Amino acid sequence: MVCRRLFRAQDFMSALSFNSRAFAKILVVVCYAMFFASMFFASIAFGQTPATAPTKPSAGPTNAATPPATAPTPVSNPPVSKHDDDDHLALMHLIESLEPYHAKGSIKGSMVVSGSTTMQSMARAWLDRFIKFHPEVSYTKGQEGTDAAIKEISENPLVIAGASRPLTEQELNNLKSSKCKEPMAVIVALDPLALYVHKENPLASVTPEQLESIFRAAGSGKPHALKWGDLGLTGEWAGQPIRIHGRSDVSGTTGFIKQWILGGEELAKAAQIHETNIAVTQGVGKDKFGVSLCGFGDHNADVRTVPLVLQGIAVEASEENFLAGRYPFVRPLMLIVDQATLRSDGGLRESILRYVLSRDGQLEAIRAGFFPLDPAFIRKQLDLISGPQVR
Repeated sequence: MVCRRLFRAQDFMSALSFNSRAFAKILVVVCYAMFFASMFFASIAFGQTPATAPTKPSAGPTNAATPPATAPTPVSNPPVSKHDDDDHLALMHLIESLEPYHAKGSIKGSMVVSGSTTMQSMARAWLDRFIKFHPEVSYTKGQEGTDAAIKEISENPLVIAGASRPLTEQELNNLKSSKCKEPMAVIVALDPLALYVHKENPLASVTPEQLESIFRAAGSGKPHALKWGDLGLTGEWAGQPIRIHGRSDVSGTTGFIKQWILGGEELAKAAQIHETNIAVTQGVGKDKFGVSLCGFGDHNADVRTVPLVLQGIAVEASEENFLAGRYPFVRPLMLIVDQATLRSDGGLRESILRYVLSRDGQLEAIRAGFFPLDPAFIRKQLDLISGPQVR
């Protein structure tokens, strides 16, 4: 089955053909980021049953451990600074098109902010700057981790929960049957993901099937890459183990890999567990045979990203390729609030959401290593949060 739609970083959609089952799973992630934002978000906001994730296209059996028969054509980024300047200029133009935050009257109160450690520094910057507009507002830190935050808001609807992965339909149904009767999920930034290896690792690229095989647990009957030779490396590398560096089971990053890369299958056991994504890539930088899946902003000098083969072309995990729509592997970052609380807290949560989606808030997302949202999409979310706006 061939699906012909892919999310484009700024325009949201562009046409691209593929017929890989594993790439279809990545497509689901990408499409879900946007469909979740428009359909799924709207269904929660209006109390409807959320739409399910797009159906994953099926294909014949694949051999994830076998390298491509034909060497992929690389899409590299020229080492000319003009391209970086153009990318940064494009981001700044996008940011300048957003509305700055305007305080609406006096806001006061306190809030508990929980959730994803991936979003932690960004959330702290948002809150600290928000308080400069509203000095009578205070906040306390709640539970860490996406799973813990979802549980916390189910018990205390006053919580603002950060999630670094889409919620499953079951999780939303559980929230609706808890104290959080009207959960609303708001996408606040985008986090492109990349496969990281040690800087000395010669792996030239991976197919979506090979990516899947790295993180899949053995014993499922499907391909499982145990050694670097399974991914096509030869010589001294062929017999060396693939050592996964990852996060705990309650991490949104781990949940994202399990749910959206492996389709709910069991994850391969990690060689080492780390508390943050930055610590994960630092661990890979100290482990010659290490590998991890983390965001663009988690890069360091001791690791490198591995291009992803799409339609026979090795696409580098770079800002340039992401902005151009060539690199589609991205997850949404979101804040979850209770809509009933949103209507009864004197405007506190509505104001923090408006701040996060403003020019000020999206600049903080960039500073934290993430990517901002498209202005038209932000306007759609604001209409659902605050009601239709006159522009």
